[in-house]
Amino acid sequence: MRVPNLASLLELLEISQPPSSFVTERNLQFNALSFTSPPLPEAIEATPEAFRANETIDAARALDAAGLCFGDAAEENADECQITFVPADYDDTADDTVPRTVGVIFFGGALVDPRGYSPLMRLLSDTFGLPVSLPIFEGDLSLKFGTCETGRLAQAQTAFPLVRKWIFAGHSLGGISAFNDAWAMAERNETDAIGGLVLLSSYVRQDFGCGMTNFSGSEWDWLPFASVSASEDGVMNATNFAAGQYLLPSGSPMFLNETIEGGNHGGFGSYDDSERKVLLNQTNGNATITNEEQQQQTAVIINSISEMTETDSVQSEDDEALGVNSAHSSGSPSGYPSMFPTEVHENDNTFSAAFSVAGSMTGCKRKQR
Repeated sequence: MRVPNLASLLELLEISQPPSSFVTERNLQFNALSFTSPPLPEAIEATPEAFRANETIDAARALDAAGLCFGDAAEENADECQITFVPADYDDTADDTVPRTVGVIFFGGALVDPRGYSPLMRLLSDTFGLPVSLPIFEGDLSLKFGTCETGRLAQAQTAFPLVRKWIFAGHSLGGISAFNDAWAMAERNETDAIGGLVLLSSYVRQDFGCGMTNFSGSEWDWLPFASVSASEDGVMNATNFAAGQYLLPSGSPMFLNETIEGGNHGGFGSYDDSERKVLLNQTNGNATITNEEQQQQTAVIINSISEMTETDSVQSEDDEALGVNSAHSSGSPSGYPSMFPTEVHENDNTFSAAFSVAGSMTGCKRKQR
C-alpha cells in the first residue's frame, strides 16, 4: 500500500498551493481535517429523516474514528455508520423475497458532508430501484491513509442482504476509494460481490491505496466500468486524469467513458462549496447546467452499469445451469478468473494509452477512440 506525505496529500485532494494561513488560521491538521462542505437545503430534504441532524452525522463520524464502522464491529453498527436509500419495492422480510442483483455503495468526495450526495442517491433508489449505501467517515475522508480499502462493503451487505452484487462508485477522492476496494477484493479472489465501478471526476492512480492498480488488462473485461467527467470541472487535475487513461479497461465492451457537457466538479453533489476556494484553493468551474440536471445524467450512467451487471449475472447463471465453462464460471474460487499472478512486480509500469467508448448517452458526450 502507498502512504502519501503532506505534499502528495495536497495533490491528492486537488489542492494547489493553498494560502499559508490554510493550516494555522483554520486549525486544520492533515490527520484530522476539521473543514467540510455542508449540504445544501435540497440535499438535507433528500436525506432520510434519521440522518438529517448534524449530531447524527457527527456521531457516525465518531464511530468510524473509533474503528467501529468496519471489521468485527461492522454488522453491529451498520445502522449508524451509513445512510441507506431503500427502493419502495425492497423488502427483505417477506417469505417469498426474491434476491436483488445489484446495489450501489457510494463514496463521497474529500471534505464533503455525505448528505451532500443525497439527491443523487435518491435518484438511484427512487427512480431506478437501486438499493444504496452511503458510508459516513471520520473527517469526511473515505480513504484512510496507510490502508488499502475502506472495509465498508460488509455494512452495505448487512443493510441489504438481498443484494448479490455491488457497484463501487465514488466522486473525486471517493472514486479512489471505490477502485481500491474493488482491487483489494479481486486481489483476494473475492469478486462475487463486485458488480461494477463508477468514477465521477476521478481517475485510477497508483500512488495511493493499494499501489499498482491497473484495470487495463483483458482479465478485467468482465467488469462493468464507467469513467465520468464534467466539461466545466475546475477542480480535477486534467493532466493527471489524462495520464490515468491507460489504466482503464478501455478495450472492454463493458467500459463507458462519459463527459457530462456543462457540468462541473461539485455538480455531482449538492453541497456548499463557497469556502473551498479560500481554504483549498479550488475553483469548482462555471456550470451551464443545474446540479439536478448533472445528477440526472449521472444516475442514468450508473443505472447503465447496473443493467450491464444484471445482464451479465443472468448470462453467468444460464451458463452455469447449462454447464458452460465460461470465463465467469471457471478459474478462481470466486467464479471469475484469477485476477493476479502469485508474484506481483511493482516496477511493471508499461503504458498502453487508450481512450474508449461505446454507444451514445443522451446529454453525455462520449470520447471517441
